[in-house]
Amino acid sequence: MADIDDRMAEAAQAEEHGRYRDAALLYAQLGKDIQAEHGRFDSRALDAFEGVARSIRKNATT
Repeated sequence: MADIDDRMAEAAQAEEHGRYRDAALLYAQLGKDIQAEHGRFDSRALDAFEGVARSIRKNATT
C-alpha cells in the first residue's frame, strides 16, 4: 500500500509542477499495475485513471 501511495504522490507532484504529460503517464501506469495486482475495479485504480483524465484536461487548457 505504501508503494501505491508513494507512486500516487509522485504523479500528483508532477501534476502540481505543470508536468501534465509525465503525470498522466505515471497515473496510467499506476492504474494498470493496481488492476493487475488487486483487480479491475479497485478504487485506487479508478482514482489513478481519474488522475490521467485530470492531467490531460489540464494540459489541454494550458
